[in-house]
Amino acid sequence: MLVAKKLLFEETDPALAANFVEAGFGFKTDTSVLFHPLEAAYLVKLGKTSYKKKPVSSKNFAFASSVYTQIRSTGRIVRPYMKETNFFRVYDPGVGREEKRPSQLVCLLPGAVPSAKSLSEQIKIAHLARLDLIIACGTEKEIKYYKVASFNF
Repeated sequence: MLVAKKLLFEETDPALAANFVEAGFGFKTDTSVLFHPLEAAYLVKLGKTSYKKKPVSSKNFAFASSVYTQIRSTGRIVRPYMKETNFFRVYDPGVGREEKRPSQLVCLLPGAVPSAKSLSEQIKIAHLARLDLIIACGTEKEIKYYKVASFNF
């Protein structure tokens, strides 16, 4: 069962938590394994665990959850940042997070197609991280993905 710990969740069953970590979920701490609310929601949706208390969702949680679920369902490891849900790190198919670094940065921009200024900012972030940039926009029911590249001659 997932128990809320500030903005994250902790799995109370250590064996189950270890299985989740092996499958690419969670963040290890010295004493436990913590899960981002998106990971917790995904695991509950699959019926792998349950909540003691449901997470408080932000206005973009439904969109972020849909993107997370869609990418994760392709067999890729998806890692949200601990406190932010604006970006996901995505690993190549068949690669675990302990084996290699992520290959893509998925930027969540719910709503219409992003502006040129917004794209420029996201490209800089992906370039600094040395990752391919994927923009996810639209609604949770109709997600559109755009791969964006920047290069110099």
